[in-house]
Amino acid sequence: MKIKIKAVSKINPQDLTLAPKFYAKIVPNGHTDLKRLSSLISKGSTVMRNDIYAVLIGLVDIIEDELSQGRTVGLGELGRMRLSVNSEGSVLEEDVSSTNIKKTKIIYRPGPDLLKKLKILEFEKEQSP
Repeated sequence: MKIKIKAVSKINPQDLTLAPKFYAKIVPNGHTDLKRLSSLISKGSTVMRNDIYAVLIGLVDIIEDELSQGRTVGLGELGRMRLSVNSEGSVLEEDVSSTNIKKTKIIYRPGPDLLKKLKILEFEKEQSP
């Protein structure tokens, strides 16, 4: 199955006088939540959907807790997650504190198998209506 793309016009924010250019953008094809993941996993195993769902919810809780303790969370073939911050700079080292932090985010690094999959994806342009 090929992933659908469409052309999207974008201006150059660094030079507003330039003509817009068109870029490829993926056309979303739905959404998969934990309940759907649970159902899909249960179809390929002998474990009931509700049991899988409970484990996935537990996994989310554990990941939140581990990240909040500053740990990197390894998920095997899925990859790793860790916290990162954006902060304001200070002239002196001793002036750096938690008040410098403006944003916290989760950095996700996919595992090698997922990265390999990205190299073999196929795309096709969506037909205009």
